[in-house]
Amino acid sequence: MSLITLQVGQCGNQLGYSFFNTIFEISSQKPNAVNCNFLEEVKFRFFSDYEKENEKNYAHAILIDTESKVIKEIATSQKDVEWSYRDDCVINVQQLGSGNNWAMGYHCHGPELQENVLNAIHKETERCDNVLGFLLFSSVAGGTGSGFGSYISEVVQDNFPSNSSSSITVWPFQRGEVSVQAYNATLSLASLQKSADAVFVFENDWLMKLCHHKMGLKKSSLNDLNTVASQQLANLLFPVENSGGIAPVFNDLLEHLVPHPQFKLVGLRSVPQEPLTSLPFSAYTWPGLLRSLRRMVLYNTVIDEVYGQCSSSTNITNTPPISLANLLVLRGRDSEVADPELLHKPSLPYASWVPNALRLKMWRHSSPFLPYDRTAVLANNGQLSVSCVNNVVAKAWQLFSYKAYFHHYEQCGLSKEEFKLAVMNVEQIIASYKALEV
Repeated sequence: MSLITLQVGQCGNQLGYSFFNTIFEISSQKPNAVNCNFLEEVKFRFFSDYEKENEKNYAHAILIDTESKVIKEIATSQKDVEWSYRDDCVINVQQLGSGNNWAMGYHCHGPELQENVLNAIHKETERCDNVLGFLLFSSVAGGTGSGFGSYISEVVQDNFPSNSSSSITVWPFQRGEVSVQAYNATLSLASLQKSADAVFVFENDWLMKLCHHKMGLKKSSLNDLNTVASQQLANLLFPVENSGGIAPVFNDLLEHLVPHPQFKLVGLRSVPQEPLTSLPFSAYTWPGLLRSLRRMVLYNTVIDEVYGQCSSSTNITNTPPISLANLLVLRGRDSEVADPELLHKPSLPYASWVPNALRLKMWRHSSPFLPYDRTAVLANNGQLSVSCVNNVVAKAWQLFSYKAYFHHYEQCGLSKEEFKLAVMNVEQIIASYKALEV
């Protein structure tokens, strides 16, 4: 059972490459009696069978971009590694990108490249025994990832309606370098809300804070941010052990995290959070790790300490945010005896209409993740990402009210009415989350 990734745009391809590097690093560990089946299942889920004639494992992935720079860099860096992307899974047109314009990616490049993308997806699905679903990696700041990514998400929904699909969305820095990123993010989220089964939001501001405060990286690069996001996502998507005789899969994850189609925003929190150099001096217990996750939920943050007033788009709050669903994944030693009661306590509010039995699920696996002997990742559908979305749509509406840059979007086929509808749809998402009651 395989997951197929669609890497769209510069950020989507860089994040996807980091994601597969993380997976291959873990799946290539020396097997033992405990993790042999786990490592084999990890590799089978994300890679094709090893091909002796090419001496490669091929990723279940489609690479899509409207300029060649990043894909060429990826191709060059793969010469010395044991996994690769297939040549017939690369969609790259020799153009000058999408000009940081959602409408160009959606209305121009989308219809133009749709057939090529579909052909590549069909080829990759035929190489899989069973497709669990699709993961769309993209950023919503620029034009290709936001616009073309939105278009491809709709194409996947139309052509593969029986398969689940999720968007792995990189949310731009609050003080980003793209002057029209508020337009692009708003238009993209409005589209993804309709076409994706879930939208996993990775805020660059929070990823930067994780690198600075917890990983000991004072000068973080985008590669560092991608590594943090990739490790959190891999920790969530890796196989888990049987629960009641049935091993949960990707569809079970989405079914639990998205109890209603109006609520699709999912954020991740993970522990431990510290530099690898500190591991020899650290000792983790499951109660300690779960208390850290509980603090993060209570304070609406993704770091396990409160560093005063945050400058990120998602500020730490004094009022505990309301959750719809939490999925807790524990990996490592003694995970079978960990007690999630700390995440059940009354101080963690849930929406009143969600039954108690469906609020929190816990999955486990005895195999450790990376060098940590115990790790925990919490996937939360709640109010974590509402603030960053609210800030962006407010900026987009302000730009529109001043008629700033919008003529570039009109030239690519976006009407004022289409934009206003997108704003209304995103504002409805925000209003729905804010209206949650305990």
